[in-house]
Amino acid sequence: MASSSSSSSSSSSIKPQWKKYDLFISFRGADIRDGFLSHLYEALHRKQIFTFKDENLDRGEEISPALLKTIENSLLSLVIFSENYAFSPWCLDELVKILECQETTGQIVLPVFYRVDPSDVQELTGRFGDALAQYKEKFKENVESWSRALKGTANISGWDSRIIKPESKLIDEIVNDVRKKINHSFLSVYANDGLFGIDSRVKKVESLLCLESEDVRMVGIWGMPGIGKTTIADKVFNKIANKFESQCFIANVREELEKRTPVQLRHEILGKLLGGENLDVGTPCTLRHSTKRRLQNTKALVVLDDVYGYLHLKELVEGWNLCGPGSRIIVTSKDKQVLEIVGCEKCICKVEKLNDCESLQLFNLHAFKQTQPTNGYMRQLSERVISYTRGVPLALKVLGCSLYGKGVKEWESELKKLDTIPNKEIQGILRRSYDGLEENEKSIFLDIACFFKGENKDQSGIRSLLDKSLVTISKEKLGMHDLLQQMDKDIVCKENKKPRKRCRMWNAEDIYYILKTDKGAESVEAISLDLSKIRNIELCPSAFEKFFKLRLLKFYNPGSKEMKLHLPKDLNFLPNELRFLYWDQYPLKSLPSTFCPENLVELHMHSSQLEQLWNEDAPCLKNLKFVDLRNSKQLIRIPDMSKFPELEVVILRGCMSLVDFSWSSKYQSKITDLHFGKCSKLVSLPNSMCNPKFLKQLDFTDCVNLHGLPENLGDLESLEYLIATRSGIKRLPSSINQLKKLYFLICDGCEGLILPHFTGLASLFHLSFDDCGISEIPGNLGSLRSLAHLYLRGNNFRSIPTSIKQCSKLTTLVLSDCKRLQFLPELPSALQWLAVINCISLESVSRSFKQGYMNSWFLMDLSKCIKLDQSACSQLMECLLLKLQSIGQPEEQFLFNEHCQYSGKKADATLHDCLECLCIPGSELPEWMMYKNDSGSSLSFSLTTSDPHSHSPDFIKIAFGVLVAPKANHSRNFIETGISISCRCNFITDSGDSLEMHSFCRLIKRHHISLWYSNIHLHSRKFRIREASFQFSINYSFNRLHLSEAHKCKVYKCGVHLIFDHNLDDDDNGKRWSEMVFHDRTMSEGLFFTPIVEYEHDEQYPLQGLKEKQEFKCFDLNFSLSFLFTLVICLATASDQTKAQPTLMVFTLMLIHVCLKLLSFNSSLSLHGIYS
Repeated sequence: MASSSSSSSSSSSIKPQWKKYDLFISFRGADIRDGFLSHLYEALHRKQIFTFKDENLDRGEEISPALLKTIENSLLSLVIFSENYAFSPWCLDELVKILECQETTGQIVLPVFYRVDPSDVQELTGRFGDALAQYKEKFKENVESWSRALKGTANISGWDSRIIKPESKLIDEIVNDVRKKINHSFLSVYANDGLFGIDSRVKKVESLLCLESEDVRMVGIWGMPGIGKTTIADKVFNKIANKFESQCFIANVREELEKRTPVQLRHEILGKLLGGENLDVGTPCTLRHSTKRRLQNTKALVVLDDVYGYLHLKELVEGWNLCGPGSRIIVTSKDKQVLEIVGCEKCICKVEKLNDCESLQLFNLHAFKQTQPTNGYMRQLSERVISYTRGVPLALKVLGCSLYGKGVKEWESELKKLDTIPNKEIQGILRRSYDGLEENEKSIFLDIACFFKGENKDQSGIRSLLDKSLVTISKEKLGMHDLLQQMDKDIVCKENKKPRKRCRMWNAEDIYYILKTDKGAESVEAISLDLSKIRNIELCPSAFEKFFKLRLLKFYNPGSKEMKLHLPKDLNFLPNELRFLYWDQYPLKSLPSTFCPENLVELHMHSSQLEQLWNEDAPCLKNLKFVDLRNSKQLIRIPDMSKFPELEVVILRGCMSLVDFSWSSKYQSKITDLHFGKCSKLVSLPNSMCNPKFLKQLDFTDCVNLHGLPENLGDLESLEYLIATRSGIKRLPSSINQLKKLYFLICDGCEGLILPHFTGLASLFHLSFDDCGISEIPGNLGSLRSLAHLYLRGNNFRSIPTSIKQCSKLTTLVLSDCKRLQFLPELPSALQWLAVINCISLESVSRSFKQGYMNSWFLMDLSKCIKLDQSACSQLMECLLLKLQSIGQPEEQFLFNEHCQYSGKKADATLHDCLECLCIPGSELPEWMMYKNDSGSSLSFSLTTSDPHSHSPDFIKIAFGVLVAPKANHSRNFIETGISISCRCNFITDSGDSLEMHSFCRLIKRHHISLWYSNIHLHSRKFRIREASFQFSINYSFNRLHLSEAHKCKVYKCGVHLIFDHNLDDDDNGKRWSEMVFHDRTMSEGLFFTPIVEYEHDEQYPLQGLKEKQEFKCFDLNFSLSFLFTLVICLATASDQTKAQPTLMVFTLMLIHVCLKLLSFNSSLSLHGIYS
């Protein structure tokens, strides 16, 4: 493009507007109409750029006013200067109007110099000068404005046909540049179109597209109705379209396929991509060879919006791998399975709902025509809408528009309606997803909405609903958007005006009425009653005889033990069609003898009065999978498990009277979970219980009379969790070593427990024997090669076996309150957390123990180890300094900064607040700590030196140390839990800017030294640190804020140690950081320098008791060095004599010797951390 000095657009303050035309072309028809212009127009048309040419005007219309209006309604203007352009007053008037629009509306102007010299247009010479000379008399009043327009346009960057050859290349460059500018203008309008939160979602899709890759890729955008899939696809399409040769966006594919066949739609897409509206692409099954060849040479972008059926999608996209390298296909769908079937399961972007802030902005835009939140009562009403819509953009827009311009009373009325009457427009859109389900899927969907939202995910047939974004699973619980749930309940309510004639009932008043009047409900299939919402009721024995179709019965009483449903005359009947029975506080001793629910899948009878499930032999229930009888305190026995061949989960927790647990020796069950917690009368377990091959979890918590486990426990080949906390178990059977899949073993509080030798347990990850009174740990502990967490607090052993160092994956070791423990051996190198609190007999640690702390551990608590050798304590504190000195520059992945990511501003520095901490007995801060305050919580000092680089570092490393103690006379009341220490650090530069950061430590004990460190990575050396100040303070957790002054503490001593690092490019340093500081050990935060107002001297933090390790002033040393070197140079250059002067030479050598001595001393100070 030709160079120019002016811009092609006006001030950025002019807001872009929507225009009728993309491009207006100003040209002299006689010169180029049948040649260059015709080819250019065709190329623009192929790229779907809506272009205006003056021959489009209707005949008989006044051309001049209409033409001026057309220029105003165009986004860009392309001016083609040809040989005779200036000889047309018509063209010159167009040009004046175009420049006027550039100045007033920001229209983009692009000149093309077609076979003319740009200097002739700029200087009005040649044919352009001749034309204006010709018009001086005839158009005297216009010549001046024409001249300005010609010069102004010629100074805009454009294309010179004499340089860019051939013409096909010139046309390609013009078309591509026009398309880029159109897209840029479109996006600038789009950015102000109320699309809050769109940018992060667009970036997520772009990352999946991998535009730099040359493969042909399909990306799916998946989410529930109304979540914004189409909007995201539209924004992505318009943002990246200019990177592709051909583009096609098909909106509402689902609706389009109701009007025509997939083959017809496919032909339309190919026609748009290959530049022919009626292109003959071949048969429905195959493409013509010529079409394939053209497609292979085309880098295409295709968006298919709202695709529903995978067969239709397969027909539409089949063969798209024939597209040219770099082609991309974007598909939006509510159904995840549709996207997976066509092969883009690894490139699916799930659209998340808007957060509260984004939701409030979007709602405000439509409800108040502003993005800033309102205040007062209207703000509260707006927040109710946000809570109702839960981040669905469609719902926010619809409700915002419906409430626009209305008063407070109307708002209150509308919001009250929403609780019972859903918005029709929103429900209409959501209903489409429901209508597309199969009949069994509809039934499951309605059941979840009415009964199972928030329940465990163990519901069959939900995969399709998950794929269609109609239900979710979070933390093993079923979820559903409130709008979808409300829609489903509305569908049920419309079945019949009379509640008892509907298939599902959940309204407490309706259910109470039916049960009270004993009218029954033959149509009802499911009942869910919250007992807390009704009064006490007595049911007759035949209460359920008229509920023939009942398959789900749920009586639940959340948070209450009060019995609401009474059966004073017994219960004769329960429907045998029941598949799900849930009855809190069931009042009878057994179920009806006539109850034989062959289809029953789940049985929940919490806190019941059951003594046994059936008085007679239990029926064989072939479909029963889940039995939960927790807290049925009268339950004595349960039926033989062989009666329930499909049973998977049995929960008997809190059945305190249970004594008999039958289990047939021939029974090969499918049980995976058995829970006997608090079955305090359970004495023994049958050996036959260890037959199941699928059992994964056994829980005997608080089974205080259970003294042993079956000897054949090792036969449970699938067992993963064994929990026997506070049980009466005294010995673990040796067969436990056969449990190759055992992952968790917890036996806390089992007094007198004797441990077997560990020879197996290859998968054991978590082992806990707290408070068991264990006097000896098996010597082959090291055989547990997968062990990561070991808890042995409160035991009686004097040492732990040296084989523990062979537990190569051990990261957590807790030995607190082991009051006989005397020595710590070498520990595993992977260890990260060591707690040895209140080990009052601990005297020493091995030398390799200290090396282990140096290499790996990041949190070590040795508090209350009162006999621990002080030299060991000092060496451990020195290890922390060595760790700080050896840490290098963090790698790129540790520089992630969430604040900077969302603010869009690059930080001046990044704080890496390491979670490493050392708590150790003692009252004196380490000797190596550079700055200390022996009687306060603050420090401040200057960092003055003559070296201009000394305090312009890449990296500032800071070690912190504190001594915390109770406030005077309140030591007995001091509470250690729920407190932490923070340090506010402030660095001031020579330019007066301030950098503030906060560092935290959560390992604080009274009368103990706590040490930790942080690192600041400066992104530029332009900041030269002049002063530093530090303020330490105690923080209390929320539940400790009420503490009185008598229970609080204070910082008695504090100190910091600074290291300024300039050598961060060393690969070894970077490797050292990677080895020592993992991503889960640091918290990163962006820091920014800000201008400050200089403090007066008396406003600085008091330097109470500050001890500097050296009295020698580094500033004086550096000044002396500078003076002596200057003197040497002056002496060397002052003499004009050609012969050397002996006296002068001797004097110069003496000065050089002094300089070298001072320089050596200066380097020594640097190496010892005094300054650098």
